[in-house]
Amino acid sequence: MNFNIETKITEKNSSVAIKYLFETENITHQSIIIYQLNNFIKNTKVLLNLRNYIYKNSNKVKSVPYSLDTCGTGGDGLQTLNISTSVALLISSVGIPIAKHGNRAASSLSGSSDIISQLNIKIEDNEKKIHNFFNKNNFIYLNAPLFYPDLKKVANVRKMFQSKTIFNYMGPTLNPLKAKYQLLGTFNKSSAEILNKILSNINLRGYSIFYSHDGLDEISIFSPTTFYKYHNGKTLKKTISNQKYKKYFSSKPNFEEIKGKDPKYNANRLIGLFQGRKDSYRDIVIINAIHAMQVIKPKLKFDDCFEQLNYALDNNIAINHLRNLQK
Repeated sequence: MNFNIETKITEKNSSVAIKYLFETENITHQSIIIYQLNNFIKNTKVLLNLRNYIYKNSNKVKSVPYSLDTCGTGGDGLQTLNISTSVALLISSVGIPIAKHGNRAASSLSGSSDIISQLNIKIEDNEKKIHNFFNKNNFIYLNAPLFYPDLKKVANVRKMFQSKTIFNYMGPTLNPLKAKYQLLGTFNKSSAEILNKILSNINLRGYSIFYSHDGLDEISIFSPTTFYKYHNGKTLKKTISNQKYKKYFSSKPNFEEIKGKDPKYNANRLIGLFQGRKDSYRDIVIINAIHAMQVIKPKLKFDDCFEQLNYALDNNIAINHLRNLQK
């Protein structure tokens, strides 16, 4: 079935429109389709049609279901340190299997792929090497563009849009190794609700989507955070005050201590964290890390996770793990 560019996109014909979007090289036609698809940004069926088409045409690798991804949407515009990447590296040092995916910086100064490269952690694209690295290190980082060639086909047209499009909600839902657990931070209530529509329909075993009331796409130590938590087939929405975490802080919360710069600066700050430095960066990473651990192991107690993570940071476990990843 062919798609006539003059046809109005509906839920019913959205699959045909999406197929044409990736097949045509006409950038004007692509922009018209994306513009129309944006009208369906809260439509579960259309969101899934787009997500599933991108995945169907991906460079597939053997899945690692029992693993956790910490990929978020980014886009909060606050130029913080690479917190979700720090979380992934830290909890993999204490036994949590991590299959994190991400990309180069879009709106920030340093994306996940940027800091991973700066840390000299190898980014693999060969299936055998991916699994060998994961099995050896309990961690793997996957650079999303290596696995989703269809996204390259619309990269130029997406740059024409001044605001976020339906594609901004696709990336975090497309883990190449099909990790069944996810901690996913985003920048506001609307985006959290959209992502919940997608994640609740892709057979995950557990996830936690959240947005902080101060605009951070991390679990904030400066303001309340609202969660959509999924476990055992049920989704629970709840808001947790940052005051709950007060007793766990190593110092008074200071936003300046979590502000990032370029990949070199952010990598050096991560190394300092893993060498035991105590400040708000450490505190926000630990709080986010505890919630990540509880996604894949819900029976873990908050205080026990806190003690385990602090021990890893203060007794060379985290930094030695990082050094092994760099070999």
